[in-house]
Amino acid sequence: MTKQALADRETIAASIIKFTQNNGLLIHPGQEPLKWADLVIKHNGGCPCVRNRPRCPCEFVLEDIKELGRCRCGLFCNDAYIREYNALNAARKSKKRWTRKPKASS
Repeated sequence: MTKQALADRETIAASIIKFTQNNGLLIHPGQEPLKWADLVIKHNGGCPCVRNRPRCPCEFVLEDIKELGRCRCGLFCNDAYIREYNALNAARKSKKRWTRKPKASS
């Protein structure tokens, strides 16, 4: 990666973090700003998930969060979404995924 690409990547990641701070949002636990910046660069500065959105973060993020608790891409979210996400994740982990078959008697 060139020095310019690294600088662009860091600038985009910083703008993502600043956007969350300025709007009282969170970054989804499964996302990372630097990896997301790579996707934005790959899409020429546009939204990686919704093609007709020309930049990231796009102007629809706050509307999406009001409607869904997260943006369409799942990068930005609010506290309520994170609480629900964590609760569902904990419930999923607490369920047994499989049981052992009983040993055959000899």
